[in-house]
Amino acid sequence: MKVLQANKFFYARGGAERYFLDLTASLRDAGHEVVPFSMKHPENQTDPHDIYFVSEIDYNASAGLSTPALAARTIYNRETKSQLSALLKTFRPDVAHLHNIHHQLTGALIESLHREGIPIVQTLHDYQWACPVYTFVSHGEVCEACRGGRYLEAVRRKCHRGSRAKSLVAAMELMVGRVRGWADKVDRFLAPSEFMAAKMIEHGLPKDRVVHQDYALPVMNYRPAEKKESFALYAGRLSHEKGIETLLQALANHPTLHLKIAGTGPLEAHLRKQAETTAPGRVEFLGYLQAEALQNQAARAAFIVVPSEWYENQPFAVLEAFALSTPVLGARIGGIPELVQPGITGELFESGSVASLSEGLGRMMNNPHVPEMGRAARRFLEDRFRPEPHVLKMEQHYREVAS
Repeated sequence: MKVLQANKFFYARGGAERYFLDLTASLRDAGHEVVPFSMKHPENQTDPHDIYFVSEIDYNASAGLSTPALAARTIYNRETKSQLSALLKTFRPDVAHLHNIHHQLTGALIESLHREGIPIVQTLHDYQWACPVYTFVSHGEVCEACRGGRYLEAVRRKCHRGSRAKSLVAAMELMVGRVRGWADKVDRFLAPSEFMAAKMIEHGLPKDRVVHQDYALPVMNYRPAEKKESFALYAGRLSHEKGIETLLQALANHPTLHLKIAGTGPLEAHLRKQAETTAPGRVEFLGYLQAEALQNQAARAAFIVVPSEWYENQPFAVLEAFALSTPVLGARIGGIPELVQPGITGELFESGSVASLSEGLGRMMNNPHVPEMGRAARRFLEDRFRPEPHVLKMEQHYREVAS
């Protein structure tokens, strides 16, 4: 088949991009003709079709909304229409598979594809169809105030980086999309977690067009360590909704446990001070790590902690831990409980609860079967997330929407 894969970033920026790039490679390996459509960026991978990518829009830069024209581009990018039109003169896909497109490529992509009669599939990596900031998080707390299309709640609350202007632009994109029926033009939505599927149906996506479809991970590229060490690892953004503050409070109850924290974010300075108080000498901040260095740490860790306090979808932090035969102590929220099987591939605790997380740390520290949990996690991943069966499922989705 001829497949257009569209995502606003064309480099391994996060889990969504890793999946997008891995899927593109897997489809090509299976003999499909795959062409990407994205936004220009200095870190992009090279591709012969990148001449059709749209100009870069840095939505988070302070000057990103400095003029009405720039703001309008993040709501409806007319360049997307012209660049896609030029691309379609050289490549006519049987199906378009969209990933994250809002703010940069915008719903102009959906309209253009629909007008051309090209079937559309979209993987739901976040909550962009229901929440102006994609996460159901406002100022570090879970929030669904925009339910029912009340997107101006995001403006009132200044949900996007504390800025009314940026929050207004984010809200306007959803409002315009609602009026123009962008979601109605997508033939199938693929939700990586059952939680994501249920939540998006709850917020208005049509039930008959939302399908649960796991991610895939090239598990053969992950090598478990020959020997585990005794530290726990957190890997991710250092922000309130990730639950690291709760983790450090729970760590205070376990004076023999050492924790490594990989990542950066707005809470870093605060977390360093908290660690000095609650667990002096037992917390190591590793900063941002490239993929190979991060995998090395995750492979050697006794277990990984995912203490999230927001609606995680199907977090790559869990999938990659499992690929490295490392069990996970995860919060019971979002899609995490669909992956972490208590006593088998890790343990669960109540999200946001210091006491519950502390109990979970104790169970992981004192369980002699933790290494077997890691091996079971790897087997679970091999059975359910291998790329080859995943490509077959994607082919089925493509055929069904194209028929």
